[in-house]
Formats: sequence, structure tokens, C-alpha cells
Amino acid sequence: MINNLLKTISEAEIFQLVLFFILLTLVFIQVLFKIIFLIRISLLKQDTRGKTRTPVSIIMTERNEEENLSENLPGLLAFNNENYEVIVVDDFSQDNSLSVLGKLREANSNLKVSALNQETRFSIKLSQNIGLKSMKNDWALVVPPSVNQYKNEWVVNICSTIHPGAETIINYCNVTRNKKFFNKLFRIETFLLYLKSMAYSMAGFPFVFFENNVVFRKQKYFELGGYGKKIKEPYANLELLINQFLSKKKCRFVLNDDTAIRFTEKVSRHDFLDLIRKSFCIEQHLSFSKRLVLFLSSFVKLIILPLLVVVILLFTGVWPIVLVAVCILLILHLFIIKTMQNRLNERKIFITSLIYDLVVPYFKIVFRWHFNRKRHKQNGRTKFKVI
Repeated sequence: MINNLLKTISEAEIFQLVLFFILLTLVFIQVLFKIIFLIRISLLKQDTRGKTRTPVSIIMTERNEEENLSENLPGLLAFNNENYEVIVVDDFSQDNSLSVLGKLREANSNLKVSALNQETRFSIKLSQNIGLKSMKNDWALVVPPSVNQYKNEWVVNICSTIHPGAETIINYCNVTRNKKFFNKLFRIETFLLYLKSMAYSMAGFPFVFFENNVVFRKQKYFELGGYGKKIKEPYANLELLINQFLSKKKCRFVLNDDTAIRFTEKVSRHDFLDLIRKSFCIEQHLSFSKRLVLFLSSFVKLIILPLLVVVILLFTGVWPIVLVAVCILLILHLFIIKTMQNRLNERKIFITSLIYDLVVPYFKIVFRWHFNRKRHKQNGRTKFKVI
């Protein structure tokens, strides 16, 4: 077989050899990246039972969340831990949210309640600003009102992950599982975005896609002057600011279910597409070097499959080499996905996440073009109105 392969390569046309070696090079880069990533996640310490428990302030913004507050907030207030407080900012609710909060505040000294008293643009960002100003602790932790799944020692575990040299602790979050189609797509996209940000952060290009369940020093928020010009940005909130002060040496990913949270949401097609839009928006606000690395990586990932088909069709004699290389890449990818799903207790998405990760990136090319085109038109109309 080896002799036949050598003969095939020696008799090949120049363009066939070029395509063949480009494919092998791209596969090798992907394999190397995945091996390094596997080594790094295997070396990460996963024990959250530290001796020190740094105080944190849990910040929640809500609007018309009477039911979620009644069902979920008592659980957040019941932890046997003196090192935390819960701050809820009401965003001009029209239901009985404030009444629920008032009753809970009477019974819980670790609950603080603030409110926006009128309809306001960018109200989520303004509510978060109020919450951050109300904190007595140095570390902030944002959660949604619909949060309802976490370990009994979640807050204790969160407090134990913080160490003096860190500025940001990134913990896992996702929606709770049900049998709905878009719920599964949303969970898969969230899971893959978490892996993506973790992989690039470990490679020296740190960023996050989610604000929920991320612990950060409130000082970093105020050093940036709050939201500033980013207050008008749709889809994303604190992620935009966290990505500005995030650094490789001072951020930490916690890869276990002890510090993870899940929240119950009715996920529709619109919510799923908004999640993708949010990822586009966050990537557009990253530094040039990070955007460049993300673009090159996405380009390599997208081109491998069509290039593989072309090489096999035009250069059939080298299929054994191509098959071995692709199998190595696939096995590594499968191992990473399975390892991460086990660590984060993310069930029932193994096969579908593999199919999703193969197909959806091509959909995102078209969707991103449409998203950027629409935003460009909106910005153009805005500038025209100002003039």
C-alpha cells in the first residue's frame, strides 16, 4: 500500500499535490490545537472546596417576573453562607413583582431591592449599574430570575473558586433541558460557545459570550466608567465590559457541575436566533487581534470539509492518508465533546452536537452576512436622522 501511495503522489499533477498538502496542513493545525486544548483542560484543577470563601454579591435584574421570583428567589436566599448578599433590581414591572420582593426582603436580611420607577431605554444595563453600585462586597455574580437548577453548595463553591490573583471566574450556565426542538438547539449553541471561549482564552485570547454565572471584581466595571458608549448596544450587556478587562493570567474557567447553573426559559426560534446574533455582536466588539484569530480559525474549519471532498474526488489514490488524518481529528473532537459534557453534566446532546457543529457553521455564514447588512442599514438611517 505504501508503494502505491508513493507512486500515486509521484505521478500526481501539481494542483493535486497543492490541494493535498493544504488539506493535510489544515488538519494538522486542527489536531495540534485540539491536543493542546485537551492537555490544558486535563491540567485544570476542578476541586472547588477551598479553605477561603470570598464574599460575593448576587445581582439579578427583573421585569414582570412575579412567578420566577416567587419560585426561585427563596432558594437563592436560603444558602447557609454568611459571605453573600442578593441584590434584585426591578425594571419598572407592571405585575406584582415588587410585592413579592417586599415580602421576601422582610424575611431575609441578605436581600436588597432597588427599582427603576419609569420606562427607560437600555433598562437592563441601567438596572445592572444600580445593582453594582448597591454592592457591599467586591465580587459580583449575575444570575437571571429564571435560575432554578444548581448544587446545594453552589454559592459556597462559587466563593471558594475565587483567589487573590484572579479578576474573573467563568462558570458554566445553560437552559434546563426539555424535549422541545429549539431548546436543544439553544443548549447546544450555548455549550459550544462556552467551549469556544474557553479554548481561545487558554490560547491567550480571552473572551466570554455570557454574563450569567461569571464572577468579577466590581472595581473593574467602574474603572471602565460603566457602559459608556456601549449602553446602546443590543443583544449583549456585561459581556461587552468583561471582555475589555479580561486577561489570560487573571481569569479562570471552572469546569464542573458544582458551580454551574441552569435556568428555565421557553426557548423559541426567535430566542435561538437572538443567541447567535448575540455571539456575532460580542465578537464584533473584540480587539482586532482576537477577531483576526477567530476569523482565521473559522475559515480553516469551514474549508476543511469541502476541501476534503475535492481532494478525494480529484486525487482518489491518497484517500488512505486523508482518511487516517481525518479520523484522528474526529476522534480528538469526539473526546473533547464527551469529556466536557461529562464534566458539565450536559446530557442528551452528544450526537446532535456533533451534527450541529458540522452543519450550522455554514448556516452562520449566510446569517452573519444578513445580520451585518441589516445593522449597517440601521446605522445608516440613524446617522441620517442625526444630520
